[in-house]
Amino acid sequence: MFNWAWAQQVKVSIMTTLESGAQRVLVDTKNVSLELLTIVFVGCLIGAVMCVVADGFVMGVSAFGQWRAEDTLMVWTLSDGTTIAYGSVVFLWVAAGLVVVLKKILSIQAYAGPADTIYAAQQTLEPLDVKRGIGSTFIAFICASGGASVGQYGPLVHFGGTIGIWLKRLLASSMSHEIFLGCGVAAAISAGFNAPLAGIVFAHEAVLRHFSIRAVAPISIAAISASALDKAWFPSNASFLIDAPMPPLAEILPALILMAPALSLIALIFMLTLRRTQQFAAKVNRPMLLPFVAATLCGVVGIWLPQVLGLGVDSVNQMLGGHYALGLLLVLLIAKILMSSACIGMGLFGGVFSPAIFIGVAAGAFFGQLVESMVVPGFALVAAVAAMAAVSASVIGAPITATLIVLELTQSYELAVAAMITVMICSLVTHRVFSLSFFDRQLLDRGVDLREGREAIAMKQMTVNDIVTQDHIVLDATATGEQVVVLMQQAQLTEAYLCDASGLLMGKAMIHQALTAGDEPVLGHMSVAPLRFFDTDSLTDAMENTRGFVGESIPVVAASGKLVGSVTEGDLFTAVIGLQQKIRAQERS
Repeated sequence: MFNWAWAQQVKVSIMTTLESGAQRVLVDTKNVSLELLTIVFVGCLIGAVMCVVADGFVMGVSAFGQWRAEDTLMVWTLSDGTTIAYGSVVFLWVAAGLVVVLKKILSIQAYAGPADTIYAAQQTLEPLDVKRGIGSTFIAFICASGGASVGQYGPLVHFGGTIGIWLKRLLASSMSHEIFLGCGVAAAISAGFNAPLAGIVFAHEAVLRHFSIRAVAPISIAAISASALDKAWFPSNASFLIDAPMPPLAEILPALILMAPALSLIALIFMLTLRRTQQFAAKVNRPMLLPFVAATLCGVVGIWLPQVLGLGVDSVNQMLGGHYALGLLLVLLIAKILMSSACIGMGLFGGVFSPAIFIGVAAGAFFGQLVESMVVPGFALVAAVAAMAAVSASVIGAPITATLIVLELTQSYELAVAAMITVMICSLVTHRVFSLSFFDRQLLDRGVDLREGREAIAMKQMTVNDIVTQDHIVLDATATGEQVVVLMQQAQLTEAYLCDASGLLMGKAMIHQALTAGDEPVLGHMSVAPLRFFDTDSLTDAMENTRGFVGESIPVVAASGKLVGSVTEGDLFTAVIGLQQKIRAQERS
């Protein structure tokens, strides 16, 4: 006989399952839709902002540069009729004065740049300072407008990251802070070079240092939006003009390979000179005078070599066009290395990417002209483009990005492949000798080694105080061994800590020491110098110090020696595993 009650139960069960499934589908659809809307909104907004800021930065600097070049008032006429235009010195003095004043008003102790952006993407405990980031970018604009031999891409990259973090704080989004930061970085490079693919890859290659599925969509939208709006709103604002006829790769391959080690040496000289200048400036007792020293040096050199002033975009295009002779190229190469190092190292803040491009093009054009007659016609331009990519890739630590910039600027697959040869050789040499990039070297000088990975950074930032517990026995100096044994039995522990009246740790008593003491005070039988942690010790230090440790727990004390709590090896392992799981989930999401 058919069981109608059973059939009714099955029907109810099926309907309940279908209803819950439908609800889950609706919830998932709603969440996905909201996430997509957030991704599009954030990407387009950051792309639009960075498009305007990047082009405004370049056009503003260009306007001041044109004013400086066309000025006829600041001209000194010698007795023989020779005229010397000293406007470069005056402009740079004014810029130096504004820098000193603004730095004091904004309370900026140190400028923020790409190194800070990269570090912020690797951890969350030390976020970007929005005021410091925006202030540093504005100071970089003043320095470049005054004629300092600096670049715009570094400040714009950090500004993009800062804007991304600022938006993250305003919006209630499930996207991580590094995605917002990556959107700003990608948009800055995309708008600066009109190269969206390079912007997307740069954000992952140089800043995020990992590939994340959730990050690709918003970062791509931000980069493509910045490029599309740049073409729509500023169609005539192209940075570099490259139209390179490509000789057969087989004919120029030997020359490119032979040129690459020389480019590595030039990149190393630039980064080492800049680093030494910064180290020298850090030791000066009156740092406020350094911007004026740099302004004077750069301004005087700029009187006779105006090509080294400012962003140098026009000079780069002139070199790419083959308009400079060998001797001038060599002089400009040396002068740019020295003046950029002096300006950036002594407080006239700006980026290192544009100087690296200038230096690379000068070096490539020099080598190209030198051997063009021995190779094939047209090699000089190819050498200049390849050297531009090689030197800049070594400085910023992004060889794939540098190659993509060549590809997107020239629309030449063959030229991009030729550039990749010098890029990879040059990057390999500088990585072995110096570091992955100038920014990595800056962080290494601060004690941050990105080669260790995010887990190591997180472990160094997490302190023992974050995992301390109170699962231990505390005794005073009068406790006898028998009393300690009873307390251990009640707490099911085999160790106890002895403290004086003020809470200072005196030592550690273990079960066998308490049994030995008997009815005597355990004070005379305890370990007076047990392994202990300070509450400020990092998780890394704690793990290192527990090597060879045998025991139940480790006391944690403050700087004064007062007992704060205790941790076990299990607590340490649990914290480490938790960090690893969190970071791996973030990188694989």
